[in-house]
Amino acid sequence: MKIYDIMYKKDIARFIMENSQSQKLGAGIIIISIIYIILCIASIFGTVVLLTQKASLTKQGITLPLTNAQMTISLILQLLLLIAIILILFKKSIGVYSYFLLIILDLINTIMDSGFKWTIILSLILPILMAICINRKRKPFNL
Repeated sequence: MKIYDIMYKKDIARFIMENSQSQKLGAGIIIISIIYIILCIASIFGTVVLLTQKASLTKQGITLPLTNAQMTISLILQLLLLIAIILILFKKSIGVYSYFLLIILDLINTIMDSGFKWTIILSLILPILMAICINRKRKPFNL
């Protein structure tokens, strides 16, 4: 037996061991995902309630600053963001790409609806933390 054959077998064994172990996401990604899931569900619930109760609110004299189209766009973005977060938790790279694309679209939608305010920058804290955590744990997503 040659030395080359022994080293080759060790490399194969190491490769099999590395690929057979499941890669973990990390606590940061899981915690931020749970926070986002809770916020998305609350936003979806609130938007649905506003869409269904808009007529009764206007009868009471309460006016909403958003139109039905704006609330529907926001609802669709939140549903897609929820799906992207679930895909991230399943370690799918398409979830990472769609998550950041939807964050950008949501930011553009917010600026178009209400104009730019300095408080919009605060909404970027969680996506920046998520980007840092995903950058540290690239292997589960094959990035």
